[in-house]
Amino acid sequence: MNWRLVAAVGVGVTAFLLASATVTGLLAASIEFSALIGLPVGLLAGAASAAATWIRLWNAPSARPALLGVAAAGYAILSVAAVSYSVSSVRGFVSVERALAVALLVGVVAFALARRRPGRFD
Repeated sequence: MNWRLVAAVGVGVTAFLLASATVTGLLAASIEFSALIGLPVGLLAGAASAAATWIRLWNAPSARPALLGVAAAGYAILSVAAVSYSVSSVRGFVSVERALAVALLVGVVAFALARRRPGRFD
């Protein structure tokens, strides 16, 4: 498996979600359509972080567990959102706080596994 690609895409997804949610939330009180500003900012942040992960950050073996943990958190957020969208009985159970808790747990587990066996992720 190409772990470099998995990490780059996952870090880009995580950066996109984080940047777009932050900018949209900060501008929501003063600008009515704040998502029109937040989404392009998130796209730029996601593309820049994915490129930085692919080009520069993956070359440092000590940074790989953190990169894989951040990537796993982004994938977990997308998975929880997809399940919440597609399974109607889960919608009442899934909240933003629970989705973030699941993402944090998945990211920590991925970080711990990658740190425990670093030679496996080349």
